[in-house]
Amino acid sequence: MSTHAYRGIYYAEPHVQTAFEQLLQRIGDAEQARMPIAERHRKAERAMEEGTISGAQFRPIDAEYIAANNAIAAAQRAVDDFLAANPNYRTR
Repeated sequence: MSTHAYRGIYYAEPHVQTAFEQLLQRIGDAEQARMPIAERHRKAERAMEEGTISGAQFRPIDAEYIAANNAIAAAQRAVDDFLAANPNYRTR
């Protein structure tokens, strides 16, 4: 989903806008953190298919990838909760 889903949303109050932007940044930060993990995960999946790593070797990589996805989801939930608590936003 990324921050694109929230594009065009803004608040007239500067302090509320700042808080909103900080939450959006958390999504971006979590997505950036996931990028190298996702690459390792893709490589590990290929290695599993090729039989060059075992399931035991794959599991920690998979767990790390799941945790990275969960961090993104948590950041998105925080933004959604903020929007619900501050419904006075506008869209462009």
